[in-house]
Order: sequence, then structure tokens, then C-alpha cells
Amino acid sequence: MKEKKGKWAALSLVSLMLLVSACGGNNGNIASNTTADTTTNTSTNTTTSSDEPAASNTSSDAAKPDPFGKFDQPISLKISKLINSKNITFPNGDTVENNEFTRYVEQKLNVKVTHAWQVETPEAYDQKMGVSMASRDLPDAFIVNESQLKQLVAADLIEDLTDVYKDNISPLIKGYYDSYGDRVLGRATFDGKLMALPNTNIGQQYNIMWIRQDWLDKYGLQVPKTLDELNQVAKTFIDNDADGHGKHDTLGITGVPSLAGWNNFGGFDPIFSTFHATKGQWQKDASGNLVYSSTLPEMKAALGKLRDMYAQGIIDKQFAIRKDPAEVVANNQVGIVFGPWWISYWPLNDSVKNDPKAEWKPYIAPLDADGKFNTVDQDPTGSFLVVRKGYEHPDAVVRVLNVEYNGIRKIDPDALNIYKDHQEIVQKWELWPYTLQVGPETTVYDTHAQAQAAVDAKDDSSLDTELKSWYADYFKNQADPKKDLAAWANATARFEGAALMNDDHVVITRNQFWGKTKTMATKWSILEKLENETFLKIIMGEQPLDSFDTFVDQWNSLGGKQILKEIAEETNK
Repeated sequence: MKEKKGKWAALSLVSLMLLVSACGGNNGNIASNTTADTTTNTSTNTTTSSDEPAASNTSSDAAKPDPFGKFDQPISLKISKLINSKNITFPNGDTVENNEFTRYVEQKLNVKVTHAWQVETPEAYDQKMGVSMASRDLPDAFIVNESQLKQLVAADLIEDLTDVYKDNISPLIKGYYDSYGDRVLGRATFDGKLMALPNTNIGQQYNIMWIRQDWLDKYGLQVPKTLDELNQVAKTFIDNDADGHGKHDTLGITGVPSLAGWNNFGGFDPIFSTFHATKGQWQKDASGNLVYSSTLPEMKAALGKLRDMYAQGIIDKQFAIRKDPAEVVANNQVGIVFGPWWISYWPLNDSVKNDPKAEWKPYIAPLDADGKFNTVDQDPTGSFLVVRKGYEHPDAVVRVLNVEYNGIRKIDPDALNIYKDHQEIVQKWELWPYTLQVGPETTVYDTHAQAQAAVDAKDDSSLDTELKSWYADYFKNQADPKKDLAAWANATARFEGAALMNDDHVVITRNQFWGKTKTMATKWSILEKLENETFLKIIMGEQPLDSFDTFVDQWNSLGGKQILKEIAEETNK
């Protein structure tokens, strides 16, 4: 569908920019709470790492190996590789296996990285990995999902990396992992042994309120802070033909059938949050017992409010059946949407393209009765770099990651020269040996703060290539607003949306479990369908609000109660 293509194109762009521009430095000073269930945003000071690749082996250093130490003898490292190389134009006969980035790693470490096998699609990768695991014909190092990681650990097919990590990880990457507390490395730890190096899914992707500021100004309205104020504003938009189409087609708030979720344009998460309700989360109640958030009384109250808003026409009556939920945004029929900080890239850019007068502004709203904006974290990891049992150089696997990220972050001047001299591969980070994204949890806000400081000083000399483009787009859009839509989208996302990710009103509730239990493997799709269908029918008035109680009973009897038991057992190990 058009909506999916636009969303994933925007997400791919954002993911790439965050990876390339994630802040350097040992982020050990980032506030994190590994025991409490909730955290409140606090200011984060990020410094630039001084990690520099070493020029020679430090095997004589009895205290601790150099994380960038070059090996005396050449080392061969065979890895798995997922990359769509069809649209990559290589200079000078280079290949995925032999290019500026791989040669850089070899020159720094004396480690030659080759591919045990290479595929073009995620589906092909999963299939090939399944065959490799079944035959036990594994690459020296390879990336797997969480289910595969557990299988490999159970079969004793991968190396224990506990000591290798302690002795060889760079301060830069250690700082990235530390910014998540134990929520990332803990997922790769089994019986006290670190069995993999996880990826990190950068945080701060929750939905916030985006509203037509020009419509607010048109009717002399203040920015709504509470849900009641939001409803009044939406009614004003609807009743006064705010879109100016001359017919009764103005919408207050639009949404999507999934109702809620991270990185989910249109999700009603901010409305749920005013009732302290969250969808699809495993949480602890006041007594410390594990509960499923979708079955709690707070969810029933939130559904009741959404039901009332739908009945009054405040919520788009067609939201659950629109093939392209973003169409009403592009057509400028709606004045309020919920989405992450990046939705100026899509779909708000289409709104501005069709009506340059459209002024979309982001806000942390609506707030609850205590003036807080409640949200949840996203899954902090999901991919894992592992080392084949018996591979003689697990330290080389870790050092390749160290050197790769000193290059990606442009900390090493030699890597910076590659980016300067070979523009054709600057945005092809997957040409580095590992496609394992790691970065601090607060990358979105941290990179904004760096760029904002440069804007305030009118000096971009301290910025890397990616952040310099944000700086340039900011001033380009200031000089001639919206003439260049790409500049407008970038400036709006980076200097308005991202600026809110450290707001003091935000309270983040941590999910207690991200894996899959035995019963979930067979029952979860049934339970998800039951939940989604029941919630939609309640909101749309097709079932009474009290059908929520029936849903809770059914959820428990169809496997939910057993799943809660299994999760409690796993998290209490």
C-alpha cells in the first residue's frame, strides 16, 4: 500500500541518518535506571570520544589488550552478509567484500574479512541461516535474531564472550551499551555468560501530538495541553470547516487500525497515556506482580474515552478502514495527528506540498491529570552478533566492531578521509563488515542538541557531514520557508520534533519482557487478533464497553494466564 511504502521509506532514511550521526563518546554519564519501572527524561551531556586506533599489537601489555591493537599475524574472519547490492555502484572494481571500508579494517587490524555466504533479502538470510544452523556449518561470526540466539546457546554452538568483551570492547561501544542499563547486554547473557554482542534500537521514537498551528491561529486557539482541551480544539476545526474545502469534510483527529505502537504514525498512544494505559506491554503492578497492560482497568477507561470521541466525530469515522491513513493528511483534511518526531519526512511533507500554508507543529501533549506525558520504551535490541564455537580469534571479532564504529563515527582521521574522498559510498554503511547498529539510547535528542548548539553559534565546524546537512537545511528553510520541502522536513524533524525528546513532562515505563515464550509461539496470534478486534469494535460502538471484561476473561483462558506465568518464570531466573 502507498501508506506502507511512504512509512518505510521514511523509517529507512531516519534509521540510516541516526546510525551515521549517532553521538560519539563514552556515554556512561547518560542517566539510566535498571531497576525502576519508570524513568523521567533528564538532560544528557555527551562528549566526543578520544578513542584512537592503535598502530601496533599490544600483546606484550599484560594488563589489558588494546581494543584497537593490530595483530602480528594475518587473521581470517568469515562472516555472513545481508546486503542489497543491486543499486550500489562500486568504484575501481570494488565489491561488497573488498572496498574502502573492508580494506580500512584490514589495514588497522590485520584482519581480512570475507563472506562465508552473502544474500540480498532478509527472507533469504533467515533461510540460509536456518540451513547453516541445522548443518552446523557456521561462519566464524554472524548475526542472528533472538530465537536463533537461544537455539545456538542451547546447542552449545557459539563462544562465551564474557572475558573477550571485558578485555577488548572499546570505551565508545561500552558507553553505548551502558546507556541502556542491563536491558541490552542482559538479553545476550545466559547463566551469567555474555554470548553475543547485541544491536541497539535507538529510543525516543514515541508518538507525540502534531497540530495545524495555522488553524489554531485562525480561530484564536491556544495549544491544547489536556485531553479535554484537545477535544474542544478538534470540534472547532470540524465545525468551522478549517480545511476551507467548502464542505463538511474536515476531520479532528485521524488514526490507524493498530491503535498504538512505537514508530507508528496515527497511533492513539498519547490519548491512552492520559489514562496511564498502554497497549501490548508486560508491566509490574503496584504489588510487583507481572501484568499485561491491555487487560488492565486503565485500558477500559481509555477505550471508553476513545469510544466517546469516535461517537462525537472527533476521531475520523473512517480511520479503521482507510487503505491509506495518510491520505487525509496529504489532502489537508485533518488538523491533529499523533506520530514520532520524524513524521515531517512523511506524511506531513505531502500536506505542505499540497498546501504551503500548512504549519504543522509538534507538542508533548495531551498531558495527564498530574501534568505528565506517559509513554513506553521500544524493544532495545533484536539482533545479535555471535562467534562460532571453536573460532580461534573471538577477540578479532570484537576489535573489528571497535574499528568499524571508530570509522562510522569518523573518530579516526583515516576513516574521515575515506568519507571525504569517496562520496559514492558515504551513505552505504552496510559495506562495513558488520551491519550491527549500535548507538546511545538518546541519539535522537543528543544529535539535535549538537546541531542546535551549532545553529545558535552560527558555526558548523564542529559537526560531522550528516549534522552539517541539518545545519544547512535549517538556515535554508529559515531564509525561504518551505521552498525546499526536503530542507523543511529535515529542519522540522531535527530542530522541532527531536527537540522535544528530552522534555521534562515525559515519563517512560519500561516493558518487562521482549521475548517469546513456549505458549506465545502457538497462542499469541490468536490473542492479538482477539485484542485488536475487540478494541476496535468497542471504539466504533459495535460492542458495549463492558465487552472489555469478557475480553479479559477470554484472554486469560485462551493462553494469556499461562503466558504470564511463563514470563514471570523467565524474568525471575
